[in-house]
Amino acid sequence: MTKEEAFEKTKHEIIGDNLTITSALDADQLHDLFIKLRSELILRRIIEIMPHYRGEQNFGWDIRSGIFRPPLKITDPKVGKDLEQKAIQEFEKVIHEKVGAKALRDLFNREKYGKDWDLLFQAQHAGIKTTLTDWSAFIISALFFATEQSADENIEKSDGQLWCFITPIVDILGHNNSPTRNTFYDINPFDVKNTFLINPSSHISEIEERIFEYRMYRQKGRFVMTSNDSCHIPINQQKEWGKFIFRARIPAEFKPIIREELAERGITREIMYIDEAPSGQDLITEINMTIFNGY
Repeated sequence: MTKEEAFEKTKHEIIGDNLTITSALDADQLHDLFIKLRSELILRRIIEIMPHYRGEQNFGWDIRSGIFRPPLKITDPKVGKDLEQKAIQEFEKVIHEKVGAKALRDLFNREKYGKDWDLLFQAQHAGIKTTLTDWSAFIISALFFATEQSADENIEKSDGQLWCFITPIVDILGHNNSPTRNTFYDINPFDVKNTFLINPSSHISEIEERIFEYRMYRQKGRFVMTSNDSCHIPINQQKEWGKFIFRARIPAEFKPIIREELAERGITREIMYIDEAPSGQDLITEINMTIFNGY
């Protein structure tokens, strides 16, 4: 049996097919299965992975970043990356002018591409369209977004979905200098050669003042950045990554029940989004309109 065959066999044995979540407990148990899968894949010397989760309100959506998601009609990856760079520049300018420089973190600005990456993370959590997609190591955080109440009645009545990306450890990047330097801050975020998942750190001191970093911290945010030449293609449709991705269905009738269960655990919109003042949301809408109007 080849390593690839062993990988597929182990996935099927432990996780199975046609995954369904009808409660918060189901999600907990599914996470336990993915941890078991991780252990078995290591024990069998196949591959080392770490599960990450993403929740979406409508079953059937692909995993698309904001720049390549309707209603925008951008299909050219170069156009998308150029607009992304303009978007974070506009984000920084508007937040400095209208909110104040202290609202943005500057902890890693001395790193080669530190400022660009941190602006991207914060802009993503503010609601600016980027080529990042949001993920979490915590399945309950993803479950919140999959079952979040929608103002769109059609979406509210649709099944939700929870994705799991069993990310190969070699494709998870963080930031450290010891024992040897290994950091995504040395990579130009607008010229990305390979797809990877980013595990950014948060600076806890006075984090409440930095609204967008605080939101990232509360949501346990991690990010997938796809390569420049594939960023316009949904990651679940990319042959290289599809084998690492699972999808669970959340039947629509269980969404309200799960919302109640999450609220009992203290997982609410107020906790996850932190600050949703209309004035702040208007700023984000204005930035998106400025950069993406006509696309």
